[in-house]
This record gives sequence, structure tokens and C-alpha cells, in this order.
Amino acid sequence: MNRMRRLLCVFILCAPVFAQATPLPTVEGESLAGSKVVLPDAAKGKVAILIFGFTKASKESTKAWADRIRADFGTQNGFTLYDLPVLESVPGFIRGMVISSMKEGVPENQRDHFVPILKNESDLKKLVSYKESDDAYLVLLDTTGQIVGRKHGPFSDPMYAQLRADIQSQLSKK
Repeated sequence: MNRMRRLLCVFILCAPVFAQATPLPTVEGESLAGSKVVLPDAAKGKVAILIFGFTKASKESTKAWADRIRADFGTQNGFTLYDLPVLESVPGFIRGMVISSMKEGVPENQRDHFVPILKNESDLKKLVSYKESDDAYLVLLDTTGQIVGRKHGPFSDPMYAQLRADIQSQLSKK
């Protein structure tokens, strides 16, 4: 039993090491406002939520998350949100039409942070632990651009309550 206690103590002491933040690989694209966005650099110095969607049907889920997060944190200093629809699998000959259609549906004041992603889809799916095609995939970054949280699924109040607490925790460290 003593050995078990020692192992448990070692695990508890090392747990923070295992739970360390991980770096976000470079994600880049052109925003609907026409500017180049390179993450995590564009978000450095702020707590950030990145919302990835991989299918047209994920729009409902990603929008629900983004709307709620913007309502609670959108005007808070030190916070930013990026909508990142991943369009690599959309055939090239219709991609322009898809992006144009998106632009029409996104309010002008959100276009700087709405960035269609056209490459590295398989890497991004690994990053977010992709499982369900129509889910929203959320990544929480700390002020240094490190990943400190991940969630996926349709919007729900219990999941949002946890995410909200995580965002507030990060903002309080700022």
C-alpha cells in the first residue's frame, strides 16, 4: 500500500507537467475582410477562442457557439474569437462561390475574424480530435498562443458553462 501511495503522490506532483499547454501549429488564411491572418500570432496577447467547422452542416453549431461567446465576451478587452471554416475539401472550382456566400452572411464587423481555411485539413482534424463531421470544434488559447482547452459538439448550456469558466479563468490570469 505504501508503494501505491508513493505512486499516487508522484502522479499528483507531476500532473501539472502532463496538463501543460501545447503550442498551436500555424493556421493561416485570408479573412472575409481581405486581410491575411496567421494564428496564433494574430491572437497573441489575448485569450482566444478558435471555432473550426468542417462541413456546411456544422455552420449551425459553430454559429450557435460563436453567437453566445460573442454575447458574453465580445466587448471584453483581452479577448478575441476567430471563426475558421475549413474548406480544403470543397472543390476548387466552387470555393470562390462558397466564400462569397459566406461573406454575404457574415456581418461586416465580424469579417476580420472570419477566416476560411483552405489547407492542412487533416492536420487540423488531428489537432481538434475530429470525430463528428457536423460538430463545432473549439480551441481555447492563452495569451501566449498556447492551447489550454478543447471542446467539440453542438452548443449546450452545460458545455458552455464549462467553457465560460475556462475563458474567465484565462482572462483573470492576464
